[in-house]
Amino acid sequence: MATRVVSPGAALLRSSRMFSMPSPIPASPGDYSSATRHHSETATIPYPTHLTITTPSTSRINGDWGFKRPLPLKTTTKQTIPLVRVRQMDSTEHVTDFKSASDHTMTLMKFQELNMPICVPVARVTERDSLARHPKSVFEEGGDVTATSPDQAQSIENKRWKFKGPWLAGMTDGEFNKWLEKDVRTKRAEFRAYLRETLAKELTEGQRRRAVENNVPVPPEIKPSEITELQFMDHLRDIRQDRLVLFRRVSRFLDLAPLTTEVRYLGSMKPNRIQEFDKENPYSTNGPPITHPSAGLSYLRTPNFIDNHPIYGPQKYHPPVKARVLKPRSSGTGVHEPIIGVAGFVADRPTDQKVLGYSHASPRAVALSRLDFENRGGAKLYYRFDSATIDSSGRVRINISDPGNSMAELVAKELLGEDNVKDHVYTNSMSNSSTPEVPRNPRRGFIPKRTHIYGSIESYGLGRDENSNI
Repeated sequence: MATRVVSPGAALLRSSRMFSMPSPIPASPGDYSSATRHHSETATIPYPTHLTITTPSTSRINGDWGFKRPLPLKTTTKQTIPLVRVRQMDSTEHVTDFKSASDHTMTLMKFQELNMPICVPVARVTERDSLARHPKSVFEEGGDVTATSPDQAQSIENKRWKFKGPWLAGMTDGEFNKWLEKDVRTKRAEFRAYLRETLAKELTEGQRRRAVENNVPVPPEIKPSEITELQFMDHLRDIRQDRLVLFRRVSRFLDLAPLTTEVRYLGSMKPNRIQEFDKENPYSTNGPPITHPSAGLSYLRTPNFIDNHPIYGPQKYHPPVKARVLKPRSSGTGVHEPIIGVAGFVADRPTDQKVLGYSHASPRAVALSRLDFENRGGAKLYYRFDSATIDSSGRVRINISDPGNSMAELVAKELLGEDNVKDHVYTNSMSNSSTPEVPRNPRRGFIPKRTHIYGSIESYGLGRDENSNI
């Protein structure tokens, strides 16, 4: 059947973003070590691959989602929020293949409610404490670099996240050999020309340095064409013995993602050769991200803002967030650290944190070490968010810790009306209308103690009786 001929204007509109959907991005790479494990087929994938489409409630009643055919009401009206992803606009059966997109869209909304910025990851696990105390946003000018010149790319190679070459540590043997044959072996002549230019710059800088030291006129610049073949061969033999210099030349020529290899070859450094060492790239350990380090989850640059309570005013600490204990700690099952889920993500617990630092009989320790069959959904605890990063596979890594400040947790519970906090914490201060007197200093007598008026679920209008007329 011949294709229908359309005008240039219609073809332009069809290919525009207004009338067409973007092509789906590739799915996340699989974990080869989990090939023998059993996973749920309905589990949410690490990141979305298709565009999410929504429609007003007035249009959803008629099945109108902006396509050339309506979607079935029996499927689309069961969702609380209208969100679908279209996998195929026209199938062989002339139907639209779609699926609910509430998983990723609602997860995005939950994450944005946390008001937490995406931070630059640390190069070492031991630096997690510094990341929690001094988080650095991925939108800072030093690291948020997408377009660079060759000179600038070399000067900020310890900060940037975007590279032309692959991350060698994340490639399999087959991928590495294919990359060598296709992209590396064909650039041998270009690499030799690059080495000549680098050698000419080194010789020029050496001559200028010696001229300044001896107080003599500065000689002219050495050009790559002036280097003899004997000098170039000696230079090749020299850098082959100095692995640190050789790896830097190859990495900068191919613009490879950084690797943590410099410390390994410090013993093979040539004497009297100037070496420049800078801070390690934060993406050298786990590889650079496949998209922008923020992944579009949050555009905040700092968590340094004040939360305002309706009764108590500005708060010193951010309110902790309720999390679910997905899998408690158990030595019998081999789970040495409890698995915590919050806002649709599985959080990473700091390895140096004492999870059971409390008394083993405390409610928090019991919730982290035993399954809770009484409460619906299992045990739930409050945690403080330290930082959030995006790894090389597109997964969100959230670091959490214990609330630390007990009053922040009590204020959060009181605002939600949980656990009858006002009956246990604030009743004593509100029960007696008279001003209590407590001895502060026996010599000075009694000093009146101020009585604080605390809010409750009723004062917020959340605990009204349905049959009351108030």
